[in-house]
Amino acid sequence: MPAIRDVVAPKGAGGAVLGFGVPLTDSNDKSLLEIPMGRGIYALASPDRKTVMRLRVLSKEEAGFDPEAIVSSAMALTLSQEAMARLRGTWLLGQLTFESHDPDVAPSMDFVLDVCVRLAELSEGVVADPLSQRYRLPQDLRTLDRPEGAVDAREHVSMNRRPMSGAEQAFTLGMRKFGLPEIEMNGLLEDEMRLAHQYLMQLCQRILKDGPVSPGDSFGPFQLAEGGFDRAQWEGIPVLEALPPTRSTAGETLRSIAVPL
Repeated sequence: MPAIRDVVAPKGAGGAVLGFGVPLTDSNDKSLLEIPMGRGIYALASPDRKTVMRLRVLSKEEAGFDPEAIVSSAMALTLSQEAMARLRGTWLLGQLTFESHDPDVAPSMDFVLDVCVRLAELSEGVVADPLSQRYRLPQDLRTLDRPEGAVDAREHVSMNRRPMSGAEQAFTLGMRKFGLPEIEMNGLLEDEMRLAHQYLMQLCQRILKDGPVSPGDSFGPFQLAEGGFDRAQWEGIPVLEALPPTRSTAGETLRSIAVPL
């Protein structure tokens, strides 16, 4: 693990993220800022102190983290060889949680992403997002064409699929980190999945920009309704379903709007 000062520093020296970082100990020894972080808890804050995070460093055994279970699962199909090698080499984890955040949200999300990128770069690690269920290399965390001053849904929300009732279901993972429902779309064919994922990502971006939606709201020709009836998948998680117009399938509707909304 790097030193806390190499991750976050008031002047951003040496490529550190602008902000403040201290170990949460009873010691006032400033040399603790200069030595590699070990097991313990650290506090990180943005320059304006509107965003405060807790960083807990712990062993993989303490966290119950088994890299082999990941690299031998279906998730490994989405991982590069480099990501799998880094996962196998894991022996310490850094868990980040928000203590407070900027009311505008976007600055806080930028800060946490900057910290994740910096920490993963210095430790040659992988960034794990448990809510979007993704493991990414630090260079893959940011999108290149991200909207200025806004949360980019692509950085926080993953698009997923699974077989369901003889067809395919497309669904999001990650919206609940913003206190928002996940979104699903049912009755798809395999070759309609790309359009479904494009639509769902556009919808997620619209929600993050304009605010929450409710059952009965529409986005394009689809209407949102209560979803998440598969409790084995969604127990305790709020979900909305995007429904096509009556007498049309989801795929037919997607093809009719196969241009940016």
